[in-house]
Amino acid sequence: MAVTPGTQTDTITHGGVTITMDFVSVGNTDNVADDTGYGAVDYSYNIGKYEVTENQWDAVSGIAGDLLEDSGYWSGDQPVAAISWYEAAMFCNWLTSGDVTDGAYTINGSGEVTEIDRDSAVSTYGTTYVIPTENEWYKAAFYDGGTSTYYNYPTGSDLVPDGIDYNGDATFDALFNDGYRQGHPNDVDIAGVLSPYGTMGQGGNVWEWNETPIGSSRGLRGGNWHYNSDTLHASYRYGYTPTYEYYSVGFRVASVPEPGSITLLLCGLVAGLIWWRRGK
Repeated sequence: MAVTPGTQTDTITHGGVTITMDFVSVGNTDNVADDTGYGAVDYSYNIGKYEVTENQWDAVSGIAGDLLEDSGYWSGDQPVAAISWYEAAMFCNWLTSGDVTDGAYTINGSGEVTEIDRDSAVSTYGTTYVIPTENEWYKAAFYDGGTSTYYNYPTGSDLVPDGIDYNGDATFDALFNDGYRQGHPNDVDIAGVLSPYGTMGQGGNVWEWNETPIGSSRGLRGGNWHYNSDTLHASYRYGYTPTYEYYSVGFRVASVPEPGSITLLLCGLVAGLIWWRRGK
C-alpha cells in the first residue's frame, strides 16, 4: 500500500513475525466535543490510516495459539472481520508486547478482557497499541483540526457522500450501499476519500469496534459496505456484546506514544534551568 505524506509507518516485530501498519497523528489537543457530546480528546495519539487487514491478522493469529483464531472471512488486504472485541484487544496486546495476554488489556483464561490500563502499559512497553476509544475514533473521523470544525461525515464534508451506485462502481467517496449492494468490502486502501486527518474507510467498508462501553456492550462506528449512508453519519452509534463476531465487523488500531522528543527536550530545559539557578 502506498504511503502518503504525513503517514507514519510502524514496523512491529515479535517472535520472528514482522508486520507494518500505517498511522496518522491526531493532535489539536484543545478541541472540544461537538453537539453529539463526542470528539474531545486532550492528548495526542496515532490512529491507523486503514482498517486492520486479513493479512495482518493472519500473521499474528498464526503464532498466537487458540486465543486468537484466524477469522478467514475475507482475504489479503481486505479488512479482517468476524472477530470479537476481545480478539481485537488481544491483537493490540500482541502489537504492544508480542503476547496476546500482555499489554493495555488484562485477559483471563477464557479470553475475556477484565481490565484496561493504558498508563501501566505505556510505563512498561513505551508505545502501546489499543482499540481507539469512541472519542478517539470520532475525532479522527469527523474533526478538522485546521479549521476547528466537525463534519457530519468522515469525508470532510456535511454532504451525504457518494457510495456504490452500481456493479463495478469505482468512483465513490465512501464504501456503502448507495443503490447497489456489492457482496464484499474493498481492500482497505481503496475504501473512499480521506478524512481531514488522513484516515480511510471510517465511513463504510466494515463496522469498527471502539473501546468505549455502551452498557454491557462495546461501541461500533462507521457502518459497512451493505448498509446505507445513515450509519455513516456522526450521530449514529451502535454497540454489541464484546463476544460478537460478524462478517461485516472489523476494527482499526490506535497507539498511545511514549514521551516524544519534545517532552524530553522540555525536561532537559527544566533540568538545565535548575542547574543554572543553583549555580547563581
